[in-house]
Amino acid sequence: MGAKVVSTAMLSHPTADPRLVALLDPSGPAAEQFRLLLHRLDRLRAARPLGVVAFTSALAGEGKSTTVANLALCAAKRGRKTILVDCDLRRPGSSKLFGFDEVPPGLASVLDEGAAPEQAIRAGPEGLSVLPAGRSADDPAHLLGSTAFRELVDRLRKSYAEIYLDLPPVLAFADAHVGAAVADGVVMVVRSGETRAEVVREAVDAFSGLPVIGCVLTGCDEVVPRYRRYYGRA
Repeated sequence: MGAKVVSTAMLSHPTADPRLVALLDPSGPAAEQFRLLLHRLDRLRAARPLGVVAFTSALAGEGKSTTVANLALCAAKRGRKTILVDCDLRRPGSSKLFGFDEVPPGLASVLDEGAAPEQAIRAGPEGLSVLPAGRSADDPAHLLGSTAFRELVDRLRKSYAEIYLDLPPVLAFADAHVGAAVADGVVMVVRSGETRAEVVREAVDAFSGLPVIGCVLTGCDEVVPRYRRYYGRA
């Protein structure tokens, strides 16, 4: 019988989703791509303030939550005080990757019930802080467009060097557009080979007037290993 090899990282973080490669497989090629994404954001930060970066996608299933969760992990692993805020109050994504359930308090409780942010923020791995979505909300767009949400983000700015917002897909509801108004930059996540160009254009146009700083392609063919052989790592 064959034996399944389990990494020490998986044993240390048994509730973490396997898609958190920056945590569970940090030396792998996928994790390297998230570090490269962080590097590219840092280059943009040299020219403009990007303390709060929002991630969204045109449609569901494009890898948005996986992308922003791994990126936030990469930032935290470099010693930066980082928080990931799951702003999808309809279908929480990134906070579930860390094994955080939808039991209040979460973002919805902070915005709708006046719960203290300190009660809702959870300690994630590698020093990362996570503010889960918590319970679902009846009117997420209203909450994300509220003064309470803006005040929360302003408060987080005083405590964290980097704040990453995991917004819902933009074309289905108004939530993403109103939530992105508090961000210094917006990143669109696009599933390569699946999301049509006209759909991406429609999603970007929905953020007219907001600082869309780039797109991230997910689901691309893996080409990194052949280069890694040069360094004897494949």
